[in-house]
Amino acid sequence: MINPYEMVSRSALPALRAMVAKRMQKDYHMTQQQVAKRLGVTQASVSNYARHARGSMIDFETDPTVSNAADRIAEMLSSSTPDERGALRAMTEVCDYIRFNRLMCTLHEDLDPGYDTSSCAACEGVLSGKEFERLKIVVGQ
Repeated sequence: MINPYEMVSRSALPALRAMVAKRMQKDYHMTQQQVAKRLGVTQASVSNYARHARGSMIDFETDPTVSNAADRIAEMLSSSTPDERGALRAMTEVCDYIRFNRLMCTLHEDLDPGYDTSSCAACEGVLSGKEFERLKIVVGQ
């Protein structure tokens, strides 16, 4: 049995960081060292993201909400006065969006073939309907 938070920390968060790192390098012409410092990871991690050696177990580029959020986070971190708190909050909200919208279920099934995700409610967490709707709106901006 794989805990949803393990899935987020081992797969979703690295995938999101890889998306942000790619944008920071491509769109804002930052070096791996600059990206690493802004993301709070090592330069080796950024290199691994670029080589698809890390953060490539799951692809969120096809989800417009996650893709747009990665654009916003890259912009926040690439400015001359980076908004680290805003980026941290946005990354947390995106990870919640990924979990609550069951975007990791296919990967979960691949990693744990005996686990039936169709009847799983583990990622639904404890947010009320109102909180969940707020999260969808905040992340989707």
